[in-house]
Amino acid sequence: MNDDEVWDAVKQTLSDVQMDRPVEAIEQRGRARRRRRQSLGLAAGGGVAAVAALALALPMFTGSGTALTGPDNQAGATFPASAGNTKLVSLAANLTADNASLPGDASLIIEKVDVRRGTVPSRTRYHLYTDSGEYYYTEARNELPRVIARGENLGNGFHTRGVAAARYAATGDLTKAREQMINSVYDEGKPPTGAEQDRTEILRQKGVASPSPLTDEDRENIAANHLWVTSVDVLSAGGGDPKVRAGVLRLISTIPDVTVVDSTTGGQPTLTLTASVFGDDTRHVLTINAQNGVPISSLMNDPETGTSFAGSFKVSRVTVADVSAGRF
Repeated sequence: MNDDEVWDAVKQTLSDVQMDRPVEAIEQRGRARRRRRQSLGLAAGGGVAAVAALALALPMFTGSGTALTGPDNQAGATFPASAGNTKLVSLAANLTADNASLPGDASLIIEKVDVRRGTVPSRTRYHLYTDSGEYYYTEARNELPRVIARGENLGNGFHTRGVAAARYAATGDLTKAREQMINSVYDEGKPPTGAEQDRTEILRQKGVASPSPLTDEDRENIAANHLWVTSVDVLSAGGGDPKVRAGVLRLISTIPDVTVVDSTTGGQPTLTLTASVFGDDTRHVLTINAQNGVPISSLMNDPETGTSFAGSFKVSRVTVADVSAGRF
């Protein structure tokens, strides 16, 4: 992968990145590598999603909005939880107890992407997620009000379904919540019929004469991959809501290939989550505030190319009216 390909992959965070159907998601190393290349951020388009390895709402903001910073702003699983995941369950319980109403009617995320390889430049991006499901994006700050005025809404229902699944997961049945979150990428909120037959046909077209049927372990691995994909993505769209964060943490706590350790970042207590859900040696490291669950940093390394993708972000609760008027 050359520098142009790396930057093209990063740009996919806000393009129509097609998501593999779950039955197609994990096949050999080549397919896993393709999956990892789609693990760079958010998608915006009909019926699609990508792993949110970069586009995360981090607790730093300077501007007219309400900053989501620091511990004072605390606003039946399919898989058994490990000792590390118990930390997420405990934090989720604390967040669920917060019944404070949210300020504003949207979340503004200012994202700086850093591709640590070659001469690929950093980029700053502006994301506005409204509570009613609209999503607006630009790479130029002064263009965001114009994007809103032109009605360039990139929302497709995925974020609305994902946020709803996370809110339900905060206190609801985790088995049902997992299914809702995993399937939130589909237009109907459920996978298409005949998916496994489609997988078999695709593999045959690629030269695999007799594709092996999926095992229960394959399906569990695929479910874990897609649950991480969608849950972390939802942190961008609805992470300003403590109950959404709580639901995401409860959902992630059910993934066996996610480790959780205590850490310290910038002098604040944090939890570092490391996900090994990509079918190869790729790791996604997500650090969150240990007291309010807000993400602090995100890093994904590609061991095959030596490339790493890091994100630094600022997030706040704002009103669409203020952003439309340029007050942000």
